[in-house]
Amino acid sequence: IVHARRHPSPLISLPMFKTRTFSVGIGGNIASRLGTGCVPFLMPLMLQVGFGYSAIIAGCMMAPTAIGSILAKSTVTQLLRWLGYRRLLVGITAIIGILIASFSLQSPAESIIVLLLPLFILGMAMSTQFTAMNTITLADLDDDNASGGNSVLAVTQQLAISFGVAVSAAVLRFYQEFETSTISQFHATFLTMGVITVFSGLTFMLLKNGDGRNLITNRDRKKKS
Repeated sequence: IVHARRHPSPLISLPMFKTRTFSVGIGGNIASRLGTGCVPFLMPLMLQVGFGYSAIIAGCMMAPTAIGSILAKSTVTQLLRWLGYRRLLVGITAIIGILIASFSLQSPAESIIVLLLPLFILGMAMSTQFTAMNTITLADLDDDNASGGNSVLAVTQQLAISFGVAVSAAVLRFYQEFETSTISQFHATFLTMGVITVFSGLTFMLLKNGDGRNLITNRDRKKKS
């Protein structure tokens, strides 16, 4: 901030934060990824330490999330046409939070297949959220600020994922003081991170119903032409 105020042409210009969709998108990235960033860290750890699975099985369990993420890309535009950015982001963030909290119901006695479906759905939901969140962040920036905005978004994503891992590790460590069972500690952590994710969706309430419509309209025009 000090550099941007003094330099005549800084890499990251402060006035671009006056663009509401950009500021909301950046804030939403940080808030929502605190929850979603914990899944690749907590899930394999719970499967190994809590459920007793081998490292390779625990790692492969994240494959459904990746597959769901890839398949969801083709449906995002249609969902945005139906719901708009505001409703989609608020709704999908709540769904992600509920899915994360649902992992607190898993137990070693259940078949490993039971975990595959929620992980697949979570991958689809996270992909939808990330795509919508990233596009609305850059939607209203002009050409002068587009490059700087993209840089801020990229750095924010990496920082937010790191924060998510750190926060979930801190929450897990907190529950170790109260829960005697390792599985109970992970269950309480997933439930807490799920609640945090649901509440992070309130950030997107700052968007207006018409925000991002220009992106969908321009996309439809390009298809017609």
